[in-house]
Amino acid sequence: MRILFSGTPAYGHLLPLLPLERAARRAGHTTAFLTHPSLESVVGPAPVVPAGATLEATLVEFQQRTGKDATTDMSPATAGEFFGGTRVDLGADEALPAAREFAPDLVVAETADFLGPLVASELGVQWASHGVGIALEAPLAEAMRSTAMARAAERGITLTLPFASVDPWPSCLQRDDWKPSADRVTIRPEAHESEKTSQWRRPSFPGREHLPRVLVTLGTIIDDSDALVKIVASLAGQDVNVVVALPPSVEGETLPVEGDGVHVTGFVPMGLLLQGVDAVVSSGGAGTVLSVLGAGVPMVIWPLGLDKPLNAERTAALGAAEVIGAADEAGAAVTRVLERPSYRTAAQDAAAVIAAMTPAEEVLTLLTGLRDH
Repeated sequence: MRILFSGTPAYGHLLPLLPLERAARRAGHTTAFLTHPSLESVVGPAPVVPAGATLEATLVEFQQRTGKDATTDMSPATAGEFFGGTRVDLGADEALPAAREFAPDLVVAETADFLGPLVASELGVQWASHGVGIALEAPLAEAMRSTAMARAAERGITLTLPFASVDPWPSCLQRDDWKPSADRVTIRPEAHESEKTSQWRRPSFPGREHLPRVLVTLGTIIDDSDALVKIVASLAGQDVNVVVALPPSVEGETLPVEGDGVHVTGFVPMGLLLQGVDAVVSSGGAGTVLSVLGAGVPMVIWPLGLDKPLNAERTAALGAAEVIGAADEAGAAVTRVLERPSYRTAAQDAAAVIAAMTPAEEVLTLLTGLRDH
């Protein structure tokens, strides 16, 4: 079978698709990603079927059209026009012929992507939706879909509905009023691991290996060296070792911080970074939250925009994280999280829930079986 995975050209939108794509490849299926070629190193060895502009170019075009910043505005009108409108406008003319040449038997599109559904609808191919985080609220989801439907109609295409909704977000982290859809299929989220041999090794802290290890990361999008420096400074007074992970956009591995208990690294897959870690300070991105909880590690979350405040709220409601409002609060919060066993217990309970979710191989079998019917 030929399976086309489709997603917004950003780490946080593509990495959640990798467990299912890799399962498909291991099972002998032919796979590819419908996204921008700049993300080829992220999704490889699966090839890229080119689809429109980069995320940065799409953001610029959107702001020129509307005067709004889609990185800070999560309103239905903004999200609808960005994902369902501007991105479709910039990508459809390239995506449609490229996808036709790939000739997929099945399309799997992440929740915020509408180029995948567009090409599936045009080609008469069934498609499945794949979540990347907490379920979208109805007004937001409807605004995105209705805008995409209008853009599809302009091209003479009737946007079809997915036959299944693959969901990596555990029920215990959903909103209190959330109800699963009838077509929901859970998939166990996995911390990102590269298929290439990594040269990165867990840093050593001579004479300090007895101290707890704290990972500091603001995720793959936020590039704020000042914030990282302030977080590290707040941890300097604590008896901990600190590993600071810089975002992929930062070339080199530098940060103006010093000390025997601090190690700075460039982008490293989360599966490696979490080895031997006792607590994580993060901005609350969906991929980070799921990876850290999957490892049973408690968090301190400084939520920085978009869905992150809600992710932080839900993780704190489990008792697995403490939420802070400023970088200089990180040190004291980390001390509390490390000293109180309840945080780790809650994180380990969440890890057990995640471990019980359906593995990617079984989801693949289920999807291909549903498609046949």
